[in-house]
Amino acid sequence: MKRLLDNLHVDLIAAALMVAMVATGFILRFPLPPGTNKAMSLWGLTRHQWGTVHFWISICLVTLVGMHVGLHWQWIIVTVNRRLGRNTSPSKSPLVSGLATAVVIAAALALFGWAAHLGVRPITEPIDGEHHPEDESASTGASNEPVQASPDFVEDVYPIFERRCLSCHGPRKQISNFRVDRGEALLEGTTPLVVPGDSDRSPLVDILLGNRTRADVHRLPARELETVKNWIDAGADWPDVTVHGSGSGPFFGR
Repeated sequence: MKRLLDNLHVDLIAAALMVAMVATGFILRFPLPPGTNKAMSLWGLTRHQWGTVHFWISICLVTLVGMHVGLHWQWIIVTVNRRLGRNTSPSKSPLVSGLATAVVIAAALALFGWAAHLGVRPITEPIDGEHHPEDESASTGASNEPVQASPDFVEDVYPIFERRCLSCHGPRKQISNFRVDRGEALLEGTTPLVVPGDSDRSPLVDILLGNRTRADVHRLPARELETVKNWIDAGADWPDVTVHGSGSGPFFGR
């Protein structure tokens, strides 16, 4: 009876770990795909941290599978002997056989880890047609820092504000009495949200990262956030002109 309960507990825990493996794998593939580790997080964990969780779940699952094999070791011996046409009775020393098998598995895993470490190589060519500007800079001796053109406010930055912000902070609605279609709201006042030339000290970036209230509403996709940050770092130019948005009303200069 005790053996049956042990089997049940091991199988239930292993099943839960398998579900957790699928769940964390889904997170690493879809909500936090490659390239989002520096800008996005899920439930307080970055993609790198979720990868660590995924790794330790896999270690626990492998351990449970080993326990499962141990609990069924005599049955495995009998089944293998039958297939080989040998005596169907269990080995006289199942413990010795089990330890020998564990040593072989451990040695195979160690060999795999050694080969994986030796096989790591720097990427010298684009994978699947991907373009890597850092490779070009390395080959020419240039800095690894990407060189990006300054975003144009009217063409690149304002459409992001129009799409993401103006429905709540524009001409028709001003939640918290705040508008993003007026330059003074972002660039002036006792605590400006934008510090021209320094996105790291600009509170607007912290808001758009989702680090303040209602993160799900304010968080921008990584590419759009990068455009806003580049605009700030380039001086946060805000032209004193009138631009008419698509359906959100006019944008007023400073």
